[in-house]
Amino acid sequence: MALEKTARADQRQSPTVFEIAKRAGCSIATVSRVLNRPETVAIDLRERILRIVDELGYVPNGSARALRSSRSRLIGLIVPTLDAAIFTRMLEGLESRLAPAGASLIYSATGYDLDREIREVRNLIEKGVDGIVLVGTSHRKETLKLLRERKVRFAVTYALSDDHSIPSMGFDNRSGGALAANYLADLGHKNLAVIAGITRENERASGRLEGFLAAAERRGIDRSRIAVVESPYEFSRGRAAVKLILNQNKNVTAIFCGSDVLAVGALRGCKDAGLSVPQDISMIGFDNLDIAEYLTPGLTTIDVPARLMGEQAANYFLADQNSLDIHSRVELETRLIVRESTAPARVRQ
Repeated sequence: MALEKTARADQRQSPTVFEIAKRAGCSIATVSRVLNRPETVAIDLRERILRIVDELGYVPNGSARALRSSRSRLIGLIVPTLDAAIFTRMLEGLESRLAPAGASLIYSATGYDLDREIREVRNLIEKGVDGIVLVGTSHRKETLKLLRERKVRFAVTYALSDDHSIPSMGFDNRSGGALAANYLADLGHKNLAVIAGITRENERASGRLEGFLAAAERRGIDRSRIAVVESPYEFSRGRAAVKLILNQNKNVTAIFCGSDVLAVGALRGCKDAGLSVPQDISMIGFDNLDIAEYLTPGLTTIDVPARLMGEQAANYFLADQNSLDIHSRVELETRLIVRESTAPARVRQ
């Protein structure tokens, strides 16, 4: 009879964390971490504890089954490079929203290699991430297929996908390039040049270039006369590109750079050539990195809302199923920041 009473009493009481820890052969603290921060516990141990949670019917703020199927609260970020401060800003925006929600961020870089991106996606999926943030819309078909097959939530940033089934939080790179072209045309510049990023398999770089060329053409400037040099996003490459441009057209009065990194190098290249900015040649960058304001002269540039983009991407991954549509496509605006590196065109002697 005593045993029967004990059994009935056990049925009426919910199992405790202590009982789960005892059966799993681990500490109470480990069980607590699995229940509150599962990503901090090794997968095998986490799975064992969650099985016991299911078996015992432990209910910590909701059903054990809901806990078992809950998201890992681990988000992956894959960027082309971690050397560029512009991606660091987005990372900060992501973390500012994810951390208070108990989610963690893990990130890696591809070196602008789309084949390497596939490997990084696989690695993140194996780590059990709940979602992955990608940069841009240029990806191998295998990458998107893998994400969809594994049912991993993902989104693209720094661009807007033409495929509305792909969540995106970004901006129109063509519009950013057009802003630069129209501003230079307003200043009377007709002899233009562009130092673009490498456009192959990079729709951000190609969009900025095409947006600039198309806008210049609309303003009556023959695009075939605009000198274009493509360079990796490195200071030294921006510096070298100026020499190539001046060899093509010594009468260039303004240069648009596809990134502030290239623009910083281009400023040095102008100095090497004995040219003053903006007296002899105007310069526009793209990104509005912190350094742009502190250069001499201050760099006119296109501002990219990188941190806000990260925040919006985080909102998407934190959203529940009922509010995904609200956060799945967010178009942000670029804007022109005018500083001292641009001035009205003057005839070069």
